[in-house]
Amino acid sequence: MAARIASGKPREATAAALRPRLRALRAAMSATERAAADARIVGLLQGRIHDYLAAAPRSGRRVVLSAFWPIGDEPDLRPALQAWARDDRLELTLPVILTKAAPLEFRAWTPDATMAPGAYGIPEPRSTPARTPDIVLVPTLGYTVDGDRIGYGGGYYDRTLAALRQGGHATLALGIAYACGRLAPDVHVPEPHDMRLDAIITEEGCMPGPHTTDQGATPATP
Repeated sequence: MAARIASGKPREATAAALRPRLRALRAAMSATERAAADARIVGLLQGRIHDYLAAAPRSGRRVVLSAFWPIGDEPDLRPALQAWARDDRLELTLPVILTKAAPLEFRAWTPDATMAPGAYGIPEPRSTPARTPDIVLVPTLGYTVDGDRIGYGGGYYDRTLAALRQGGHATLALGIAYACGRLAPDVHVPEPHDMRLDAIITEEGCMPGPHTTDQGATPATP
């Protein structure tokens, strides 16, 4: 069982205070643990996407799926991207930072797409069209069973999800995290601008997000 940040009594911590501890827990995973966790996350994610595709209206339009290129100790979904690229029901995109402190743009991606480092050195597609995603996979450092997320502090996904929802897009937001990032309910209280995700997927399962009944293990003190 992964170590987690927990609390035995009510106490709140800011996201900024929690990030170093969350990073340390993630960094403590061995290469073997990380590879096994990535494989489990991909399997669960493929099941969730399969269910989405099965329920999607047959309009002839491909479902636009936004993934992410891993940096640091993030879960690596790149093997799955190769498989999804062969599914003619899906169109893949990756996030692009056009302007700092602004919503992300999502550009089409294929395995042969030209990539170049973006604003933070993350590879981004070049010279491909922008798309509006139906599903967004959100890299997640810390999370609660209610679907509240701690990211890296830039606010890009919060701004992006807010803009999509304000624009009337029924975008499904799925957080991708390691189980060690789970927070006890009384540890983190989100800010008003923080956007709640529809679900969190870790190697230990999928939490549907709001109003989830916690059936997992009790968070343990690291």
